[in-house]
Amino acid sequence: MAGKQGPMPQGVVLVHGMWGVPDDWRWVRRDLERQPHLQVVAPDLPSHRLRDAGLLEDADEVRRAIEKCPAPTVVVGWSYGCDVVGIAAHAMPNVGRLVYVSSPPLKGQADVRDASWVDAMDHMLHDEHGRNALDGDWWLSEDEAGLRLPDDVRAFLKDHPRRFATKKTRSDPVPAQAWAEIPTTVLLGARDNLTGAEARAWAREAVADVRDIDTDHFMLFNRPEVIADVILEPLNPHVSNQETA
Repeated sequence: MAGKQGPMPQGVVLVHGMWGVPDDWRWVRRDLERQPHLQVVAPDLPSHRLRDAGLLEDADEVRRAIEKCPAPTVVVGWSYGCDVVGIAAHAMPNVGRLVYVSSPPLKGQADVRDASWVDAMDHMLHDEHGRNALDGDWWLSEDEAGLRLPDDVRAFLKDHPRRFATKKTRSDPVPAQAWAEIPTTVLLGARDNLTGAEARAWAREAVADVRDIDTDHFMLFNRPEVIADVILEPLNPHVSNQETA
């Protein structure tokens, strides 16, 4: 990275993705926790446990986790977790950096968002409370969405079924853009067919440090060592646009 190197992070908050569990971060945590000084926290999002919680309640939960971490803390989200991070880290003085994994920043929006598109998604399941989850068989199929997962990850997913999440995760307003005020790195899978050209262009317009990683949307499972290495970089407010093969 260009410019003067800053301090090493002292805390890390890891925010899981849609339908996930905190332990989805186990491969990244394995690398992070080799650093004896580092405090690592992975909160459990309320929208995946409670019937009425959504994006804003998730952000409150993550904000409480951030408050307990030493400065400087790096806050990391994967996929939907990035939406949560963009709100939760707003105006938090101990946050030194954000890392977005497999998702561009979410633009601020004061109004409730249209989430009707969720019902039309293929392989989507719904429970009696109106919550949704992507069919567990989809995650384990090697024919879906270019999904290729290591054997240990596939075994983990069998033992940790994906959870139902509320529609408020997609419809709640977006009251903050922490990525606009805190140094941010965005990691996008070069083979991620869930992130289109328009979203990639927006990410590069919004954030100075956007890196292409040779993987798909499931970087969390397929390239955890890359994510850990990025988290452990010395904090530096003078970032440059980088691409990583």
